Amino acid sequence: MEIPTALQVALDAVPCAAVAVDADRRIFLINEHAEKLLGLRRQAVLGRLLPDVAALAPLAPLLTGGAFTGEEALLTVAGRPAALPVDAAPLPGDGSSPAGTLIIIREPRSLPDAGRRIEQLESLAGIGEIAAGAIHEIRNPLTSISGFIQLMRARALRQADQTTQDYCTLIAEEINHIDGILSDFLTLARTRETKLGAVDISRLIRDVQSLMYGEALLAGITVIVRLPGEPLLIHGNADKIKEVLVNLSRNAFQAMAGGGTLTITADADERTVRIALADTGQGMPAAVLAEIFKPFYTTKESGTGLGLAICRRIVEEHRGEITVSSEEGKGATFILAFPKLPEN
Repeated sequence: MEIPTALQVALDAVPCAAVAVDADRRIFLINEHAEKLLGLRRQAVLGRLLPDVAALAPLAPLLTGGAFTGEEALLTVAGRPAALPVDAAPLPGDGSSPAGTLIIIREPRSLPDAGRRIEQLESLAGIGEIAAGAIHEIRNPLTSISGFIQLMRARALRQADQTTQDYCTLIAEEINHIDGILSDFLTLARTRETKLGAVDISRLIRDVQSLMYGEALLAGITVIVRLPGEPLLIHGNADKIKEVLVNLSRNAFQAMAGGGTLTITADADERTVRIALADTGQGMPAAVLAEIFKPFYTTKESGTGLGLAICRRIVEEHRGEITVSSEEGKGATFILAFPKLPEN
């Protein structure tokens, strides 16, 4: 699409980032502010499909053909991820269908606040690295202790010393418990690069249903899955989303100690894919609901309080949202919402 020089000059003068794509989502305009904000070169992106340009790909799931205001996209600004508000409006065409879409990317109004946020993120990243080093140093002596415990248990077995065997078993279980806490904390503290791609939520839920079949059978729990006939696609990492679903399913099983039903449903509208996991367990009071996603908060005697915090972090890394509703004695429902990946 040929762009008049006057239009390009006018858009370059606009004090916000602007990108325009045609009906096929092919970029035909980008202004100077967008180049500077996202570190792009105009000639390198013109004529390319929006999803094929890494810096602009997070905008693609937002484009469903209609206008919108204030949607957030996780973009990379100055080498750091930033959630920026995005507006879009269809461009008029010759017929009833729009000729394309004009996308406006707005920067946060308060730059000092953004600067403080970046400093906080850098501090957290530093804390994560310190935590990773400390965990490594803790695990080394734990490994040695675990080895000696195994030797002691083997010796007690030869000597038919049941009391020492029981003590060694208890110590080994506590070491494994500590190691599990360290693993969860490391997952929460350290940020890792995650490979992303198209994920079919329907298929993923079926996989989780098969994976949890044995545990459900032993616990006397019925798992009901309700899915639409068509795929439900999001942009994400299948292993990470599966980790969340398995964690939430196991939590539901533990809430239904005497048996019950876990119902997993998924559906989608034009922009969002939603997953709901509803159990018939004991439910939770409002005081617990207010704290449930905080690290180290737990109502279980042997819980670490990190499982749901990790779930929330994974969901938010996928630009999604996790919420929970519950009443005591009436079970609990966790709802996950992710931006839908357009079928094309």
